[in-house]
Amino acid sequence: MNNDKDITSLVAELNQKQQQISQQLSNSNEQMRGLAKRVWQVQENERKQIAQELHDGVGQLLTALINQLQQAKNEAPSHALNESIELARQALSDTRVISRLMRPRILDDLGLVPALEWLVRVMSEQQAFTINLHHQVDNNLASDIQTLVFRVVQEALTNAIKHAKASLITINVIATKSMLMVKVKDNGQGMELQPDDLTTGFGLGAMRDRVMAYGGQLTVTTAPQQGCEIKVLVTGNN
Repeated sequence: MNNDKDITSLVAELNQKQQQISQQLSNSNEQMRGLAKRVWQVQENERKQIAQELHDGVGQLLTALINQLQQAKNEAPSHALNESIELARQALSDTRVISRLMRPRILDDLGLVPALEWLVRVMSEQQAFTINLHHQVDNNLASDIQTLVFRVVQEALTNAIKHAKASLITINVIATKSMLMVKVKDNGQGMELQPDDLTTGFGLGAMRDRVMAYGGQLTVTTAPQQGCEIKVLVTGNN
C-alpha cells in the first residue's frame, strides 16, 4: 500500500515538474517573441530615419543641383548640360523611390491599404506583368501589424519579380484585430523547394522570422512550372 502511495506521489511530483517546465518554455517563447518584435521595431525606426535623410538630405541636394544646371543651361545652352540635367533628375527619382521603399510615408500617414496600392503601382512599373490586389482590412489595425503586412507583401513581390518570371501576381490580404491572412500567388516558373529555403532562401527566412515573432506561420507551395504561393496566417491578439 505504501508503494502505491509512493508511486502516486512520484507521478504527481513528475506531473507538477512537467507543468513547471512547460510554463517556463512558454514564458521563454513569449520573451523571445517580444524580443524579436522589438528588434523589428528598431529596424523599422532605422529604416524610417534613413528614408527621411534620403528624402530631405540627398533629395534636396539633387533638387538644388538640377536648379543650378537648369540656370546654367538657360545662360549657355548645351547638349552636355541637357544630359547632366536628365541624369540628375533620374538620380532624384531613384532616390525618392528608394526612400519610399525603405519606409513609405504613406503607410504612416494614410495606412495600410493606400500603402499597398502604392507598392503595387510602383512594382508594376518596373516590369511588364499584372498585379491584382484584393483586400479586407480593419481601419483600426495596429501599427505594427500594418507594418508586418506591408513587409510580407513587399518581400513576396520582390521574390516573385526576381525569381518567378511571372506574368500575373495575385495578392489577397485579410486583416482584422484577431486574424491576419496574406496570400501572394504567381503564375511563374516555380521551383523545387529545399528544406533550408525557409531559413536561408532569398528573403523567405527573414519573412518567416518576422511572422513567427507574431506567433504566425508561413507556408510556401510551389513546384517547377507550377507557380508559387506564399501564405501567412496569424491568429489571436499578438
